[in-house]
Amino acid sequence: MARLLVFLICVLTQAFGACTPAPAPHSPASPRDLTGIAGQVTNQHGQPSTEVYVYAYRSRRSNLRGPADFEARTDSTGTYFLDVIAGEYYLVARMRREGGNAGPPLPGDAWGMPVTNPVKVENGCTSRVDFQLQTMVRSMVMREGALSSGATGFTGRILDDRGQPAVGAFALAYRDHNFHRMPDFTSLPVNADGRFTLYLPEPGSYCLAARTRTRGQPVANEPYGVLEFENGGCPRVENGQLLEIGTIVLKPYRR
Repeated sequence: MARLLVFLICVLTQAFGACTPAPAPHSPASPRDLTGIAGQVTNQHGQPSTEVYVYAYRSRRSNLRGPADFEARTDSTGTYFLDVIAGEYYLVARMRREGGNAGPPLPGDAWGMPVTNPVKVENGCTSRVDFQLQTMVRSMVMREGALSSGATGFTGRILDDRGQPAVGAFALAYRDHNFHRMPDFTSLPVNADGRFTLYLPEPGSYCLAARTRTRGQPVANEPYGVLEFENGGCPRVENGQLLEIGTIVLKPYRR
């Protein structure tokens, strides 16, 4: 009877992530048969990434930095298994250019986050979470709000005041017009053509800005820009929509 209840719980959890029931007592067990989180980590080209650490935090208060509550390293096929107990966890995958499993995020490192944090783990089940790594152009905040993939969000270009791509700049999304605080969501650094995609976990209206840093108050002459758009620069995006918002131009910041 208990075995049946675990199986039913796992079936209901399928809608939120891959989950397989734990094995019967004394039967051979693979990582996918245990309570925990498993998946594969790939690079930007979809190839398996080895020597990547996947970290699980019980709380997001640390901005997913510092010692994690649990960690696991990918094997030669890019797969990993986090042996955790039932609960909710905030996940991040990181590959340090210099190797190792400790230290602050640095330019040249690669990292990724799941589309939805936290990830829920049921007792006797394994939740499936895959990651696609993105290379960091410059130091940035490793936050819950910086997603590397998804189906909902904004896309566009960030240019400097000469009309050139602002390589390494970030698009920032706020739930209100208060731009003088930590953004709620952050894009990855823009590439050589100035394009960005800012993924969001849910639809809604967001106020957009762009800058070359993700933390601290803007300082005088820092490249900074706010989206010029109807509704005060706060467009609405629907679920499953990647809305093209045009261009955000960075200019020297004036208080």
